[in-house]
Amino acid sequence: MSINNISLPHPVLGVNDDVFPLLGDDSIVIPQPVMTASHLLFDIKLSQNNRAISEMIRDGKAEYVCELACTDTFLRRCYKSSTPHFHIAIGKTEVRGRINFNCYVAAKYPIQGYSNPDFNDDYFGFTFDLEQGDYLAIFPPAYYNTNIKYDKLYAAGSFMQIVEADEGVKTTKFNLNEDKILIELPHDMFVKYNQVGNGFPNIIHSSIVHNALVYALCNLGEYQDKGKLWADCLIQRFQTEPERKDYDLSDMEDIFSAADQLLRDPYRRLLDALEKISESTNSDQDY
Repeated sequence: MSINNISLPHPVLGVNDDVFPLLGDDSIVIPQPVMTASHLLFDIKLSQNNRAISEMIRDGKAEYVCELACTDTFLRRCYKSSTPHFHIAIGKTEVRGRINFNCYVAAKYPIQGYSNPDFNDDYFGFTFDLEQGDYLAIFPPAYYNTNIKYDKLYAAGSFMQIVEADEGVKTTKFNLNEDKILIELPHDMFVKYNQVGNGFPNIIHSSIVHNALVYALCNLGEYQDKGKLWADCLIQRFQTEPERKDYDLSDMEDIFSAADQLLRDPYRRLLDALEKISESTNSDQDY
């Protein structure tokens, strides 16, 4: 659910700037789940600082709600709470792929003449009649992808793969429409890659892989809500690794810098590898 693309008949905290104070970047926090033999245990924390909404929750007129959905298994559940904390256990066999979490504050009962001192000035003097279940606040959507192998998240191979292109294809293509970023090589190039590619990883990383990663980062915004494994892997790293949180992926300079960091400075590794090859070649010529 994109909160900036919905239209509601009354002002809602978290939709544009309808209600203040605006939700912060930490308004929804979902740490990595605790894993048992049979379950994923999620600890979800919400935060908002609107006094009127908080009072309605304390008075029992509204409540926090968390809905989860797994499209791959068609699992849907709804949890309600009088506090901004949710402890949710999901069986591992119940989910596969991306689990989407949508959290909000909703009216428990019809509310007549709802007004809020912190409405945007556009709503000054207006009151609204709310039905049971109407939103008072909507938190940013969050997700967890069960297919991400977090112990292998730093390896490019966890979200990228070099494959052979369809018959007749003559040029290399970067395919972002699958779970992994597919670098599709024409048949003759793929044959050569299988012959020599594994022996020169630094060269492959600084050329084909680096180009594919830059292309993926340029298009990441388009794929962030599509549940693709490669996109979720990259988003996870940008959200959780302090050295990447300040990157602006609408800026090409930041995109190239991010790609260099994600691949651990591939150009330096390339030159180091070529230096070793050169030294080896010169050493052989001395005999």
